[in-house]
Amino acid sequence: MKEKAQVSERFRKFKAELTSRPSIVLGMGLRGFLRLLSLKNPWTIALVALIWLWTLGFYVLLSTGDYPCENLFGGDSSEDFKRCQPLVYYNDLGLGGVRLFLVTLAAISSSGLIANDMTDKSLHLYLSRPISRLDYLIARFIPVFLLLMCVTALPNLIVYVNQWGEAGLEFEWVKSHKWLLLDILILGSFYSASYSIIGLTFSTAINRESWAAGAFFLFVYGSAIIIEIFYLMIGDDRVLLLSIIHLLDIIGFYIFDIQPFFTAFGIEGINIAYIEVFGVFILIIGSCGIFVNWMISQMEANK
Repeated sequence: MKEKAQVSERFRKFKAELTSRPSIVLGMGLRGFLRLLSLKNPWTIALVALIWLWTLGFYVLLSTGDYPCENLFGGDSSEDFKRCQPLVYYNDLGLGGVRLFLVTLAAISSSGLIANDMTDKSLHLYLSRPISRLDYLIARFIPVFLLLMCVTALPNLIVYVNQWGEAGLEFEWVKSHKWLLLDILILGSFYSASYSIIGLTFSTAINRESWAAGAFFLFVYGSAIIIEIFYLMIGDDRVLLLSIIHLLDIIGFYIFDIQPFFTAFGIEGINIAYIEVFGVFILIIGSCGIFVNWMISQMEANK
């Protein structure tokens, strides 16, 4: 009876949205986002606050150098490797970035969304409404994506506005950086969407929330370490595409139209064709989506 009451309670939260498919999906997504930021999730709130404090401290109050990019070794040569603040933001702590916090937040926020629905069988209630598996997945994708956008694109936009303010709020400055705003939004969307989809994949594959979060974290950082070792042994740039961390870093370089480079063993240039980079990205994300859809279809068949 207790389990039935729990499932009924989960169903009741979205009862008012039983109007149309878009309303149901959007209602589930937005309510899921608000629950992630509720007091019932103190670790999520703490990580969001920590990321924002880190951003304000390192990128607003203590920001130095040219914005958004400056040559690493000085000079004006276009062939020099460039350090771009919107990209450095996604690096590890030692380089001033928030990647550790970001991956931890993604792991915590995504791990229970589908796992809990599968464990308490409430998944069947959601799919009994006039929504498809794709609708359900979108509804579960929205909360994590919105949460991650709040700690990816939004802080970088605050830094952008701060730099514009330091330039006297002159529109000439905006015109001279006309693509920067769009680049920040696109890059934040890539990071947020990627970590959301991969997180939901682990949430589906491992029906225990804590284990799914741990597996997500180990996958992201474990694969990066293994790939770096293989890169050192083989020396082929394309090996880096097998790590989601390095793949997203390379995509960031291409979005900002600067020469990609790798820093684990000193600064080394990376030369990989666009089609290879985005082809591998589509393959990884597409495979995750297909796997999640297949797992849910198996749940439906076995109910």
